[in-house]
Amino acid sequence: MSAIRRYPIKESAESRVKFGKIIRKLSMKNSMSVIVLRNHPELQLVLAKFASEIDHSGGETLRMVSTPNVVVVEIDSKNEKRLASKLVNRDILRKRDKLAEVAIAFLEEAEVPGLLSAMSTELTMNGINIVEFYSAGPRIVRGEQNETEAISEMFFVVEDKDALKAYQAFERFGKEK
Repeated sequence: MSAIRRYPIKESAESRVKFGKIIRKLSMKNSMSVIVLRNHPELQLVLAKFASEIDHSGGETLRMVSTPNVVVVEIDSKNEKRLASKLVNRDILRKRDKLAEVAIAFLEEAEVPGLLSAMSTELTMNGINIVEFYSAGPRIVRGEQNETEAISEMFFVVEDKDALKAYQAFERFGKEK
């Protein structure tokens, strides 16, 4: 005897369309690296000083997530060598190159149940491995004509070879088939 779970396909499609409508902006950046570092007080000082040298408005990227044991650093290739020169080799636990970041900015309504699950499932259904994931928000930004709005952002780090495929998957996300 077999049991079949009845998946609510119609409701799932409606949710997908709803999630797609709250995407504000998609962007992609390639030639990224993720470096995992052993966390200790001296490293925190080095990273804080280095972070102050990054020009985010000029397109440079530096994202850091710190836990008691490790610090995960996502960085653009332009600044990777500069950071490596400031680190002690024994602090570098792992490094992955040839990565890309797909960034998704959402409208204020982005705080809805299942959004992250739907976005990661979209990548899975397209055969794309998520190397790292970051989220931020909601935060207030100045829009056109000095209007303020709240946005949330998600950053999916994937292999360079999958970047365009991931971008296109999110671009199609929420469009009725």
